[in-house]
Amino acid sequence: MKKGFTLLELVVVLVLISIVLSLAFPVILKSDLSSPESFKVRLLSLLSSAFSPGETVELCINFKENSFKIGNDTVDFPYEVQELVLPGKIVSSELASRYCLDLKKLSYGAVIMKNENSYPSILFTFPTGEVLFYNLSKAEAETLKDKVEKGRIVEWFGYYSY
Repeated sequence: MKKGFTLLELVVVLVLISIVLSLAFPVILKSDLSSPESFKVRLLSLLSSAFSPGETVELCINFKENSFKIGNDTVDFPYEVQELVLPGKIVSSELASRYCLDLKKLSYGAVIMKNENSYPSILFTFPTGEVLFYNLSKAEAETLKDKVEKGRIVEWFGYYSY
């Protein structure tokens, strides 16, 4: 009697493995892409590539879908976006479902999110492309919002040294 597997047995095993992988693989990829760490890496990559000479790059924040778009790339925020703060302007989900701006005309801004009892925030400065990530309390988030809106960003660094 020969020992081994028949062709039919091998095909059945391969079909079962492919079904399991086809169901599991997208879930694994999606969970990895939605983590805060991968979000930070993706954001830094997109912002650094956004400053090529002669091109106008638009940044759009979609409050309804909780995502942002730079050029043709769309990335989901890891937490619920509360506000986009720019010098002289605060845009929230209560005021707009989507807000777009030209990155070439922007000097700095902040995105304030909400995660249970903390306020993860992103402070970005242009054209240097520096992006700072904070995990703030409610009072610190209000201070960041005040400093950015009133154009006193230097005071923020004196207040919150990282």
